[in-house]
Amino acid sequence: MKKVRAIIAALMACITLFSLTSCAGFKVVDDEDVFFDALDKVVSIEKEETRYEKNTRFNGSKVEYLIEAKSGDNTYRYVRFKKEDDAMDFFDDMYQNVDTIVAEKEFKGNHKISESKTRGTISLDGEVEYGLDLKDVYVSGDTDFYGTICVNKNVFIQVYSLNGSKRDKEKINNVLKELGLPKP
Repeated sequence: MKKVRAIIAALMACITLFSLTSCAGFKVVDDEDVFFDALDKVVSIEKEETRYEKNTRFNGSKVEYLIEAKSGDNTYRYVRFKKEDDAMDFFDDMYQNVDTIVAEKEFKGNHKISESKTRGTISLDGEVEYGLDLKDVYVSGDTDFYGTICVNKNVFIQVYSLNGSKRDKEKINNVLKELGLPKP
């Protein structure tokens, strides 16, 4: 009986560790050049084709660096906040919204969401039936969302496609892979 309990306890510990690695399994992309390089290498978006600003404000918070690029149905965003708390607050609002739409069955598809004190991940592959608030963009109902939103310390990254084609989703996957971030 003790062996069975020990095996069950070990199995539960492995399951818990595995579930936490989805949030902790990526590193901080603290150098904006890594993001620029991924865009250039994977989707042929050069730095000059992006909106980038240093020492600016984003969503009312001070940020060290902001990069935004759009290509067709795809959006790529990198924000390095000055304070970790600002990055987590920004992410937490989205996390709460996604958690709600998933719980209320207003999203149909695959989803992975996790959040800790300094890291978080939202990965979605499916249809938003009612609405998804991404703070600067509101995704209305009947929209296909494919992508990942991550925060790690003071760095916030969004890479997603709205109603994108199979090729758009491949581009999203390739950028996420290049950055070492989880795919939906």
